Amino acid sequence: MKKGKPTYLNMFFNTDTYGKIIDDVFSQIERTKEETGKSPRPFLSNNKCQIPETVTIPSGTDLNVTLWLNERDGKRSASISIKLAEEYQGSSGGGYRKSSSNQGKSIGEDTSVFGKPPRDDSDEVPF
Repeated sequence: MKKGKPTYLNMFFNTDTYGKIIDDVFSQIERTKEETGKSPRPFLSNNKCQIPETVTIPSGTDLNVTLWLNERDGKRSASISIKLAEEYQGSSGGGYRKSSSNQGKSIGEDTSVFGKPPRDDSDEVPF
């Protein structure tokens, strides 16, 4: 990753559960553009995020990427979990499935995108 050049990981919305909320957020973005003539600031950001360990992800690697919303002791935050996708061979050939347990090879901290995000005993937001 080069300094100043972002790397994008596309994520997809859970419209079954959050469809109305997602529509409202995008409507607010459009209203802000119309009212101010410019795009609003990012919905989520962290300009001083520190990665706890060196992580190398070869291009073309299939990943499970999940955004979690957290609230603890009145503090709200979000966490992004990145985990290698698990490959399986089904009757129709190759594909991917979610992990059968919360244990697995993760990129970065040993967390799962299918269980609750890790929590510690401190009051600090993880980033």
